[in-house]
Amino acid sequence: MNKIPAEKTTSTSDIADYINLNFKTESDKIRAAFYWTATNISYDIENMNEPNFVYSSSEKIASALKNKKGVCIHYAEVYNEIANKLAIKTVIVVGYTKQNGVVSPIGHAWNASKIEGKWFLFDPTWGAGSVNNGVFVKKLNNFYFKTPPKAMLETHMPFDYLWQFTKEPITNRE
Repeated sequence: MNKIPAEKTTSTSDIADYINLNFKTESDKIRAAFYWTATNISYDIENMNEPNFVYSSSEKIASALKNKKGVCIHYAEVYNEIANKLAIKTVIVVGYTKQNGVVSPIGHAWNASKIEGKWFLFDPTWGAGSVNNGVFVKKLNNFYFKTPPKAMLETHMPFDYLWQFTKEPITNRE
C-alpha cells in the first residue's frame, strides 16, 4: 500500500480498485484497507471536540481524503467505505472508550468486518497512533487490527451489545 500512486488516494473507489488489483484474499485486502487508513490519516486534535453529526458520511470521507486528517468517525467512515467496496461486509460500531481507568465523555467509532465468514474488530483510529500531551504521534499499532473481542472490551464498549462478539455480553455498568 505504500506504493499506491497519490492520484489514486483521492477517492475510496480508487483505493479499493488499487487494493483489488494488488491483493487477492479477503484477509490481505482488509489488511490493506486498514493499513492505508491508519497510515494515511492523522488525528485532528484541533477538531476532536467538534460535533460531527452535522456532516454526511460522504462529506466526512471527502474531508478525510482531502485533508489526510480526521477524528474517529472519519477513520471509521473511510475504512468502512473502502472495505464495502472490496465486497467485505463492514459496519461502523459506536460506543464508549476507557483509558487509564476513565470512561471518556466523548463517544468513539470503530469497525467490524466479516472476513471469510467470521466477524473481526478493527479500530483504525487507535491503530494510527496516539495523542500524547496534546500532540498526535503517528505510529501504526497492529493491536487494533483483528482485535480479539475480549481484548477490545478492555477499552471499547459498543452501545449495542451485539458488537461485543461474546457469548455472555457484559453490561455498561460492568
